Amino acid sequence: MSNASPAGGLTALKTNPPGFTTADAERIARELYGIDAGATLLFGERDQNFRLRPAQGPGAVLKLYNAHEDPAIVDFQIKALDHLALQDPGLPVPRLLATRAGERSARIEGPDGAGHIACAITFLPGKLLEDVQPDAALLRDIGRTVARLDKALRGFFHPAAGQKIAWDIRRAGELRPFAALIGDPAVAAAVARVLERTVERLPAFAALRGQVIHNDCNPGNVLVDAAGAPAVAGIIDFGDMIHGPLMFDLALAAAEAAGEGMGAIESAQEVIAGYSAVLPLQEDEIALLFDAIAARFASTFAIFAWRQRHDRRGADKLERFERSELPVFEQLLSAGPQAAANAFRKAAGLSSSLPVAATPKPPAQMPGASSEALIARRRRLLGSGLELSYERPVHLLRGEGVWLWDADGRRYLDAYNNVPNVGHAHPHVVEAVARQSALLNTNTRYLHETVLDFAERLCAGMPAGLEVCAFVNCGSEANDIAWRIAKAHTGGTGALVMENAYHGGTEAVAALSPYGVSASDVAPHVRTLEAPDLYRGRFRASDPGAASGYAEAADRALASLMAAGHRPAAAMIDSAFISSGILDLPNGYLQAVAEKVRAAGGLFIADEVQYGFGRSGSHFWGFDFQGAVPDIVTMGKPVGNGHPLGVVVTRREILKSFTDRTDYFSTFGGNPVSAAAGLAVLEVLEREGLQENARATGAYFRQGVEALMARHAAIGDVRGTGLVMGVELVRDRKTQEPAPDWTRRVANLMREQGVLIGTEGPRHNVLKIRPPLCFRREHADIAIEALDRALAAI
Repeated sequence: MSNASPAGGLTALKTNPPGFTTADAERIARELYGIDAGATLLFGERDQNFRLRPAQGPGAVLKLYNAHEDPAIVDFQIKALDHLALQDPGLPVPRLLATRAGERSARIEGPDGAGHIACAITFLPGKLLEDVQPDAALLRDIGRTVARLDKALRGFFHPAAGQKIAWDIRRAGELRPFAALIGDPAVAAAVARVLERTVERLPAFAALRGQVIHNDCNPGNVLVDAAGAPAVAGIIDFGDMIHGPLMFDLALAAAEAAGEGMGAIESAQEVIAGYSAVLPLQEDEIALLFDAIAARFASTFAIFAWRQRHDRRGADKLERFERSELPVFEQLLSAGPQAAANAFRKAAGLSSSLPVAATPKPPAQMPGASSEALIARRRRLLGSGLELSYERPVHLLRGEGVWLWDADGRRYLDAYNNVPNVGHAHPHVVEAVARQSALLNTNTRYLHETVLDFAERLCAGMPAGLEVCAFVNCGSEANDIAWRIAKAHTGGTGALVMENAYHGGTEAVAALSPYGVSASDVAPHVRTLEAPDLYRGRFRASDPGAASGYAEAADRALASLMAAGHRPAAAMIDSAFISSGILDLPNGYLQAVAEKVRAAGGLFIADEVQYGFGRSGSHFWGFDFQGAVPDIVTMGKPVGNGHPLGVVVTRREILKSFTDRTDYFSTFGGNPVSAAAGLAVLEVLEREGLQENARATGAYFRQGVEALMARHAAIGDVRGTGLVMGVELVRDRKTQEPAPDWTRRVANLMREQGVLIGTEGPRHNVLKIRPPLCFRREHADIAIEALDRALAAI
């Protein structure tokens, strides 16, 4: 039996279970669990499951895992079952049994000499759903039970939830080649079309509510009452759990549960009605439910077709599945997505007159609290100087991924906020913060592994030598401490920053932030560098000497500092050049400035609050993208996805120069909860491939905006790399006259269309686009269309 996997080793295409006999299972049950019982082999896709029948009692199921199974996946299943037992004790799912030694699992040697993991769970009596034809009442109970399961899993997370598994319908692109293996050309073509459509829907799936889900509530994993009552007796087999859209669990349950005398849509409606009675659905989930159900069918056909070539048992499974489910699949496709969405919406108790793209309302409303009243209250309590975005300020109540909802339930696409770096309310970050908050949060004078784990993980991604951290609570504090460290190490007092720079709000850093400040008002120990602006500066993109020409400003600034009695301590530069208007730098500029500052005895501080953590797409850090190596790196709230956290990373001898002179301590900088948030962000960035997404989506986004230049003369320049972009608006491309009023107007018009962006630049004429890193092509299309309409209206 072949174990070849042309789909890159997707779990579930590797189907070699262990070779334990029933006698082996009986012995293992006795030795490990003290259970004297006869064993019967049950079906297992990649593991072995044995029913243990003792002389008395319901018995148990012994699970013997494939030798190739990642122990983390086994731990994932064990932790999930423990979590469910606490959250919903009455939920009909298996309960774990402890070994005689009190362990949840044990290592055993298999007949092949390989090491395997064994665990035992309670046996749930009942009949498999695949052996009965359910009525409407049973279908509704299936929906209710799956919803209970999802509610109980809410808030649970495990690092193995990102397992790469073929039964995750988001892997449709990797299954597309297998459609050609299906013998019936018409079925093969239908499966290929659905898989292609599924790939196109991936960005929309990414915007849905997400959490850990069972991901396999099919009729082979659902037990029903053996006496015939319309009730679910159990949900089993947690081996395909993933972190994914919550709606997938409903889609998989609705896909194959064909009711007696019912068509595909009618059967699905009953499951949906039961589910939404326990866990109400949102409009964006309803709109994509047809695609998820169709994708489940198509993925199953593709996987079984692959197995037909590589696994003898696969041929039988494909034939059985085609016999029972092909008519349902064809009925579903015949109905089409719009008719299905209307039927599903009705089943969920939502108005069928609503458009498919309608927006869910947030769970909380603020009736009677008008924007005018809130603005007046804000000014009374917070003062009148605190800025609000847009002519009509937005009253937001919640966020998820790249979406924000206001008090009226309207949804906005967030193309502006970089603080929720991996997406608003990312479940893994939320769970990490909640879990650690429930355990411990205290000052930083105690030992804690999570703090060290986070520091170690963060420094591992830095250039050699940048190996020690100082934790604070925000970017302003990080830049403040970095400046103090630089002065202590160099003995200097002078600083170089960019014109119009912004680095924070403490007194020391405010002096390094001449944002909107005239040259005459800059602090005496600070010198500013002209922006290396290739669009409207002294040197343009066509000038091969632009980098050295702009970098010469550092020579003049350093000489001026020395003449005024200030030895240089550091140059602090935002590697994204956001407040300069989001610039495309001449190659080598930042490196040249850093070298000049070091030659004069100072340090180079890279402010990575805006550009760090993969935002450029091609590099994890902005300074790396610019080809420079800093002496100190600073980070702010995006490092914790909005949780109050700032970090300074530097070389050991540099930090020692500071701590030898100063009894530095931050009470809550890098506390256990903050460290948990930071570590979770790094895990999400890696697991979800958000740096690569920034590269691909950013390139697509920029190309789309550049294409608008042919229709809108107001666009003078488009700049940026990855998921940060500046669009400079001008009244005349030839004279480059700035158009700040048009820029404000476009930002407000886009807000009215439900897309949030900002404005930036020394002339206030640059549209600032800087979304969370989970922003995808589908979202870029929405923003491009809104920008197109806004520009047409000015």
